[in-house]
Amino acid sequence: MVEEQVILVNENDEQIGTMPKLEAHKKAVLHRAFSVFVFNDKEELLLQQRAASKYHSPLLWTNTCCSHQRVGENNIQAGKRLLFYNFFACLKK
Repeated sequence: MVEEQVILVNENDEQIGTMPKLEAHKKAVLHRAFSVFVFNDKEELLLQQRAASKYHSPLLWTNTCCSHQRVGENNIQAGKRLLFYNFFACLKK
């Protein structure tokens, strides 16, 4: 399996390259990421608890979902991709 790449950016959010996600996190290199917050009609927020196996912030309660954009993908496209993936992953359980 190919390791996920993140989009490296400068302080002005200009793309300057890519790097494997784990390497970027370990080196604390500035890169693009996004968060999704899903609310219902009662204005209740859907939270997730990060998996115990995550290498950073395991078991932390956090936003509905978050991840990294892929090259050529905007925030909306990335958010839809992740929500779609997570929805069908839940159905398989």
